[in-house]
Amino acid sequence: MNIRKKHLMIAATMALVVVFLGLNGCKKSDNAGAKSGAVYAASVELCTDCGQIKGSEMCCKPDQTMCEGCGLVKGSPGCCNIPKDAETAAICTHCGQIKGSELCCKPDQTKCESCGLVKGSPGCCELPKQES
Repeated sequence: MNIRKKHLMIAATMALVVVFLGLNGCKKSDNAGAKSGAVYAASVELCTDCGQIKGSEMCCKPDQTMCEGCGLVKGSPGCCNIPKDAETAAICTHCGQIKGSELCCKPDQTKCESCGLVKGSPGCCELPKQES
């Protein structure tokens, strides 16, 4: 094969690779952050024992005031938001609501000016800031 045909084959192969990556390789998935750590996860896990963000300094910390209604730490993101029999709970990082709830990512909810999540949601001003 002469040099001209080799260059043409290389250019055609590179064009196919670029098209393939452009269509498939750059899609963001909801769980990309959880797997790779490179992107933010689609949700932040809550502790079902205390209602705080799992693994945070406040998670299961002794001597916190408990809510009489739900039994979780009063004022925690999970307070009165996590069902009593729940094995897991998480806050959606897109809207701040409990992941999978009726309000999760529902359109036309008022956004908080400080954090960008739904105003008054369990995650409102509770989650670490995400950089775009």
